[in-house]
Amino acid sequence: MKTSGVKAMVREVLATLQAPYTEHVIDDVFHAIETNPKFLSLYHILCHDLGKNVVNNWCGQWVAHALGKIGEVQVQSRRSTLIGSYSLLDTDAATIARKPNEHESRQLMWDYYQAHKASLPADIRSHRNDIVELLIAGSSVQDAFAAVMHSDLSSAN
Repeated sequence: MKTSGVKAMVREVLATLQAPYTEHVIDDVFHAIETNPKFLSLYHILCHDLGKNVVNNWCGQWVAHALGKIGEVQVQSRRSTLIGSYSLLDTDAATIARKPNEHESRQLMWDYYQAHKASLPADIRSHRNDIVELLIAGSSVQDAFAAVMHSDLSSAN
């Protein structure tokens, strides 16, 4: 998976933050990255390999998935200069819906692909594993496809 390095970094950074996390945890993660030379170096390597937009978008995604939270409200970053804005993670994802297992995720992906393949990029099929992992983590099928398409993963091959 192309964003596995981002996922590993997010988990390592989260382990350094004091729980319980606030709804501003994405900003807290980026602040921790920015103020820790080891994390900042890894962040810059990931940005070089994947692009800053991909890394920043996926950091937010992986923070949300690691904590089982979702958020729809965007706010300006107050602590980190690495990002301009972030989602407030203020809702437990478990209260929204049960997460699908791998088989269910593959079926959801297939059904969505069949219904929308005319409007999807030609190389979307090369990101099946990324989409399935996001679905298993609790993303909606629309959000999983959008995350892959909008984070420029298609161009980071």
